[in-house]
Amino acid sequence: MPVLKDLSKQCGFKVIIPTNDHEPKHVHVFKGDDEFAKIEIETLRVVRSYLKANELKAVIQVVKDNREYLIQKWNEILRA
Repeated sequence: MPVLKDLSKQCGFKVIIPTNDHEPKHVHVFKGDDEFAKIEIETLRVVRSYLKANELKAVIQVVKDNREYLIQKWNEILRA
């Protein structure tokens, strides 16, 4: 699973776009091994989350602030 290292370093969470994933465009954001959230990039809809409320809020902001970059990376990774 490709980790977006630059964005992960910036936000303190591991941001992943799996290579065999599906639409709608979304990211998996991990804190540790068990705590994660799955967020749609274009709508910011939280599909699933096991993060604390303040962590989820921060992650949503990161996705919102980096939406164009994440869409570009999604297209690169899934079309490879």
